Amino acid sequence: MIPAALRTVARSSARRQYAAAFHTTPSVAADVSVEHGRGEWKTYGDITTYKPGHFQIKTYNKISPHGLARFPSEQYEVKEGEKAANAHAILLRSHKLQEEEVNLTVRAIARCGAGTNNVPVARMTELGIPVFNTPGANANAVKELVLAGMLLGSRRIVDGVNHMYSLGEQGLARERVEKDKAMFGGRELKGKTLAVIGLGHIGAATARD
Repeated sequence: MIPAALRTVARSSARRQYAAAFHTTPSVAADVSVEHGRGEWKTYGDITTYKPGHFQIKTYNKISPHGLARFPSEQYEVKEGEKAANAHAILLRSHKLQEEEVNLTVRAIARCGAGTNNVPVARMTELGIPVFNTPGANANAVKELVLAGMLLGSRRIVDGVNHMYSLGEQGLARERVEKDKAMFGGRELKGKTLAVIGLGHIGAATARD
């Protein structure tokens, strides 16, 4: 157990160090010791986009406004791409993130999806920047696409659409529509067995529904 007095001194020292590290002047951004792996003192950020008392979130790709609404404006500032010169966190979908796009102020990266193959996770780990994913966030949407694909394939819907489009170009659609629809009857899904390989969020939802 750490003695109470020692804990008090440690907390007091930590507060003083924290206050000193984040001291700013009206004209320049702060000099901060970058402790998460880059190993040097730097002046970073853009004072023109610095907003005291706010966490800045950098986004790439189109992030759902419903998700971004969870960042209250009185605490967070959400900016796209390079407009976020003092980003504390990064949100992205498919954008292939490069190390030079990760500001020295960044403390976390979140991938809006299951995979993290578009984020240099190993390098971010070296820098002490955690990378999060969101497994299951889009599982229902993907499951519905799987079901849609099953119906499209079993009923040859795409083939039928393309056939009618071709007949329309030839001026034959009206007279052939009834006759040719039998060409694309397809098969019913009822009674069939569906093989699901992998029971993650998407596989489990597909099997269940």
